[in-house]
Amino acid sequence: MVFSLAAINAAPQDGASTGAVAARFDKIYAAPSKLFSAAPNAFLVRAVRDLKPGQALDVAMGQGRNALFLAKAGWDVTGYDVSETGLAAARASAAKEGLRLNALRSSHQEFDFGRERWDLIVMTYTLADMEDAAFLRRVRDSLRPGGFVVVEQMNAGGTGKGPANALFRSFQDLRVVQYEDMVDTAEWGLQKMRIGRLVAQKD
Repeated sequence: MVFSLAAINAAPQDGASTGAVAARFDKIYAAPSKLFSAAPNAFLVRAVRDLKPGQALDVAMGQGRNALFLAKAGWDVTGYDVSETGLAAARASAAKEGLRLNALRSSHQEFDFGRERWDLIVMTYTLADMEDAAFLRRVRDSLRPGGFVVVEQMNAGGTGKGPANALFRSFQDLRVVQYEDMVDTAEWGLQKMRIGRLVAQKD
């Protein structure tokens, strides 16, 4: 089965379309795919290298590539996703490796982020709307003081025609410690496109 990366990227992961998006990703995760990387996100690996492990949240965790990496590194990891097939794969991998992982089925809008709960929030290729002020406020409020958010995404739908520094502005009320807006190989689609990367800390 062939999937359109553009169609996947255009579909929100919340609201009335949650069921359709979940079904689409269930199909993707049910069979071997060359659509995405199964390795932990390289930007995340670098970003957390010197951080003390604590409570981590993996947003739209899929099959758990980042969550499993963090659990191995000593983090207490919770992740959520709309795809039960992806979550099942993450749980199975965690069990096989003897790792503790709390994997929950939820959309962005349904998930209870809490307040000052997380030392680290990971958002890689989440399909979250980075212009949704209410969603971003929930993310920021859920970080503990000193906590970090790590983001990697396709900018402007991968077209490179979006406004400059949009991702930076989404998190400008945090202390942005690293930011990139460049053409690189996307981990979803495995094609050259415009990628945004950000590490920001809550003071």
